Amino acid sequence: MQITQTKDVELYTTLVEPLLLKKEACNNLSLGILQRFIDRKHNLEVENLYLGLVTENGRVIYSFLQTAPHNLILADIDGIDPNIIKRVAEFVYNQVSDLPGVLGPIEYTKEFVAHCSCEAQIQMNQLIYQLDQINPVEYPGGELVKASRDDKQLIAKWLVLFGKEATEVITHIQANQLAERFIENQSVYLWKVANTPVSMVNQSRRTRNGTTINGVFTPNEYKRNGYATAAVAKLSEKLLNEGYDFCSLYTDSSNPTANNIYQKIGFKVVGKSTVYHFNDL
Repeated sequence: MQITQTKDVELYTTLVEPLLLKKEACNNLSLGILQRFIDRKHNLEVENLYLGLVTENGRVIYSFLQTAPHNLILADIDGIDPNIIKRVAEFVYNQVSDLPGVLGPIEYTKEFVAHCSCEAQIQMNQLIYQLDQINPVEYPGGELVKASRDDKQLIAKWLVLFGKEATEVITHIQANQLAERFIENQSVYLWKVANTPVSMVNQSRRTRNGTTINGVFTPNEYKRNGYATAAVAKLSEKLLNEGYDFCSLYTDSSNPTANNIYQKIGFKVVGKSTVYHFNDL
């Protein structure tokens, strides 16, 4: 067994994509990040990429990656020997000095943390959902509208609040950068009632056959009216009609409201993930 790392995105994607596509929705984060680099969007810097793979007898059997300064992502591959994760943890520990955390399948992240010689705490337990077909949904009044540049400040404000709800700090600078990117990509939508924005949803990463939804947020004054359900359902329907085979998304497993919304629309749990934060590495 050999563990190596590279910054050659095209070569790496060619090597690992067939493996990741076996559980495409569960690996939407890794696949989506690689696709962004291949598409050369968002002014992403290859220098920030850490692309790792595990081979055995010339065959790729596992992969992991990081876009600094974000968490390391462990691939969701069935039937992996725990010793592989142990070896990956030791490899990363000797290579990366400022890793903030790790995310991936529950058993793999647990094994990684046990062997990376660092203090870690669980930041979030997540569910990964996949939607192939929309359930019948009772829509409230309003309509889904693609956000314009005039909506940038509102979207940035909502992203800061979204981060607070998700216990993931999004600074005002980061929120403005995200809002700018969302609008530039024409990926963010607002549910509007009488021309008043009441909820937000964003189309994020795309993979070979699917796409990911994120940034779902409704301000407190508009909650419990079905606006988020409507926004996600309408955007999902639009994306499926455009030719995507499925939509995927992450949720906090401890958030019953969000999970109820997605299950009502037709999203089904296909994987579970844990995010660990490292106190020191």
